[in-house]
Amino acid sequence: MKIKFWGVRGSIGSPIRPENVKHKIEKILSLASPTDIQNEQSIHSFLNSLSFSSSSTYGGNTTCVEIRDKEGTLIIIDGGTGLRELGNQMMSSQFGKGVGHAYWVLTHTHWDHIQGIPFFIPLFLPGNHFEFISSMSDTEKRLEHQFVFTHFPVSFDHYAAKKTFQFIEEGEVVSLGPNIQAFSKAVRHPGGSFSYRFTEDGKSIIFASDAEFNLEEMENIDTYIDYFRDADVLVFDTQYTFEESLQKIDWGHSSASIATDIALRAKVKKLVMFHHDPSYDDEKLDLVYLRALKYKEMFDPHGKLEIIMAYEGLEIEV
Repeated sequence: MKIKFWGVRGSIGSPIRPENVKHKIEKILSLASPTDIQNEQSIHSFLNSLSFSSSSTYGGNTTCVEIRDKEGTLIIIDGGTGLRELGNQMMSSQFGKGVGHAYWVLTHTHWDHIQGIPFFIPLFLPGNHFEFISSMSDTEKRLEHQFVFTHFPVSFDHYAAKKTFQFIEEGEVVSLGPNIQAFSKAVRHPGGSFSYRFTEDGKSIIFASDAEFNLEEMENIDTYIDYFRDADVLVFDTQYTFEESLQKIDWGHSSASIATDIALRAKVKKLVMFHHDPSYDDEKLDLVYLRALKYKEMFDPHGKLEIIMAYEGLEIEV
C-alpha cells in the first residue's frame, strides 16, 4: 500500500502568512555562504542541509489522505481542504474522463474533515463513482446538510458523479477493492469519530485522527493496544503538546508523548504525527517533532519505532 498526505492540519485551515515567508527567506540568506549559491547544484545541496521549517512548510490544508493498493485502487480518507488539490491531480487520470472509481472513507463530519468536498472537481463529472464507506449510520444525510443553500450555493444532487453509501458496523470487515480489507474502531472525540485499519498482504495502515487519549484512558488501553498492534504505519492525532492536553481535556485530541507510548506498547513500526494545531507555525512544529524524538529516545533508545511528522506531499509505502 501507498499513503499520501494532502492535508495535515486540524480544526481549521492555516495557510502560511506573508511575514512567515519573509522570515524564511531572511533566515536562509543569513545562513548561506558564497559557496552555497555558486550554482544550481550547490543551492540544492544547501537547501537540503536546512531544517524542514527553514526550507519548506508542513502545509496549511486540513485532513485529507489517499491510500492506494498494489493495483492502484484509490481510497480517499476524509475531505478537508487538502481534498481540492487531490481532486485537481485526479483530473489527469480516469476521473477527468468520467470513468473513475474510488472508495471514500469518512471518520466523522466536523468541518475540517469535509470542507473540501464542495470544491472536489471529480464529483461534478457524470460517470465517476464514489463509494462512501463509514461507521456513521447517517453519512449521506450529514453531507446533504453541508450543501443546503444557506451553507453553500450548490446542492449535493448537482454533483453528477454517482455516489453510493455503505454503513459498516464498528469492527465489521469490508473489502475495498480486490486487495484491501478495512474495519473501524470508535475513538473518543466530541460528536464521535472512527479510526480505520487497512490491511493488504499482511501489511497494515491505521488512520486514527481526531482521537483523544489521555492519562485516564491510558490506564484502560488494552483493547486499543490490540487494535494498534504491529501496525506498519499508525497515523495518529498529535495536535497538542502534553502540557496543552492536560488543559484541554475532552477537546478531542492527543499529544505526541501519548501517541509514542501507545506506538511503543503496540509495537508499531512507523508513527506519523498528524492533525497539527493551526496555531503552530513551521518552526513550532519542528520543535514539537524534535521533542517527540527525544521522548522516544528516553524510553526506547534502541527500539525500531520510527517517528515521522506529516506534511503535505509526504508519501509512505508499506
